[in-house]
Amino acid sequence: MKPGIFKAVIIGVCIAILGQFMGVNAVLYYGPSIFENAGLSGGDSLFYQVLVGLVNTLTTVLALVIIDKVGRKKLVYYGVSGMVVSLILIGLYFLFGDSLGVSSLFLLVFFLFYVFCCAVSICAVVFVLLSEMYPTRVRGLAMSIAGLALWVGTYLIGQLTPWMLENLTPAGTFFLFAAMCIPYIVIMWRAVPETTGRSLEEIERYWQQSK
Repeated sequence: MKPGIFKAVIIGVCIAILGQFMGVNAVLYYGPSIFENAGLSGGDSLFYQVLVGLVNTLTTVLALVIIDKVGRKKLVYYGVSGMVVSLILIGLYFLFGDSLGVSSLFLLVFFLFYVFCCAVSICAVVFVLLSEMYPTRVRGLAMSIAGLALWVGTYLIGQLTPWMLENLTPAGTFFLFAAMCIPYIVIMWRAVPETTGRSLEEIERYWQQSK
């Protein structure tokens, strides 16, 4: 509950929850339904979802290789920027794809690009960052709080996505996911220290100085 450490816990909770409302688990959980809303057959929808899972897995491996070379925050900046672009393109596809006769392959490309950007950035970075940003003496409890927030966000997005797809339309849902990326990247930019190459003692001093 010390001011600096408490601030770090609150920031960790915010990025854990916001990360879920940027749509990654909605795509992974409800991908076949989303593809069917775009007019694909059940078989094509499942095939597209297999490709989504494959890209997610391979990109996560890539992220583990480059995270120390690129840096935690840079990966988030690049990845979330790509997520915003792809989410807007997906929303526009649902708005205008039929009337313009755009092929469903474009939707697949947008989805795969979104999953790539997400897996290489927030999905890989969040747990690494949470394990590094807290002092050793409180890390277990602080990470537990942030982890609980993350899974609460996962539960909420899992429950809310069908409602959003029906009431906000698929286009509105993806535009909302894109909007949620903005506060996430602002928090990362303004409030989270870069932990790459810094000792735990340096990171702790950062929080103590930012009370």
